[in-house]
Amino acid sequence: MRKQGIGKIFGIALAMVLLVGCGGHESKERTADAEDIAQEQDRLIESRIIQEQSFPVELNGWGEVTFVSYKPDDSQGANAWEDVSFYLLRDGVILYQFPYIGSGKDSDYGVYYDLSFVMFMDTNEDGRKDVVVGVQYMTGAGPQGAIPHTVVRIYEDCGDYFTYNEGLSEKIYDYLPWESYVIAEDVKRLLKLVGRNEPLTDYESYSGKWAVGTGAISAYENPEPVSRNELTCAINNGSEFTGNLFTEQGGTERFASIEGITGTIENGELFYQFADDGWGGTGTLHIVFLPNQITVEVLEYKMAEENVIGYGISGDYEMIRAYE
Repeated sequence: MRKQGIGKIFGIALAMVLLVGCGGHESKERTADAEDIAQEQDRLIESRIIQEQSFPVELNGWGEVTFVSYKPDDSQGANAWEDVSFYLLRDGVILYQFPYIGSGKDSDYGVYYDLSFVMFMDTNEDGRKDVVVGVQYMTGAGPQGAIPHTVVRIYEDCGDYFTYNEGLSEKIYDYLPWESYVIAEDVKRLLKLVGRNEPLTDYESYSGKWAVGTGAISAYENPEPVSRNELTCAINNGSEFTGNLFTEQGGTERFASIEGITGTIENGELFYQFADDGWGGTGTLHIVFLPNQITVEVLEYKMAEENVIGYGISGDYEMIRAYE
């Protein structure tokens, strides 16, 4: 979307306190009251506006507005736990301030680190585009404390206000690996897969390259090790799978591979018998499709007699989306 610079902003916004979302779900909502908004007015300054995530948009009944992402105050004496905030403006006037999701203005997820994405899509099939943002936080505690993790917020448009869908947001959050870089496409796929109480059917969204996750601890290593265990696949006509699996033995760096995997995904699973993994090994691949993840299990593996001390593909692999 086209970006625009935004200077100091003044205006007035309505405030509402909501207990139930517009879709009928329970909502952990705290919208700012009139006093809060009045206090915010003088602090909406250009240096705190996240320019690359602030842009004009035509949004449902709101019409042509500017969506503004606004980072916490990082000046001396600022509250380190203050959360990022969001606004809708028209002609420099605040129309709406999106609710904070934690205790007061805190996030409850850690210290704000970055804003990964903002997207507008209909998440509840009511014909209105909702606002979905991906916010990165760091906790500073434990082995993963210095690793930014992404929290997804889903704000549903209820007509003249937005409500935070805590249930669906938390469900998406639970499927996101802590240490990986999450992009909007991940969340779009997850929303389609877990946003409704139906069996997984949108398998075509899994097309692409998947790699074995390296884990949180490896994120401290420099450079981070690159996994060369990967699955590349294309899924067409809803469930028709074609792909290739490559695996590497850590000690010898020898590769095994199964190429030309084909089959039909049924109930989230695919079984494929292979006759040669490059080292004479045979067996059956059991590929399972989960939200935001693919698992690959090797069943009934038999290694060729001449390669009994060699390397085959026996093992379990948990694949996450690979980014290039």
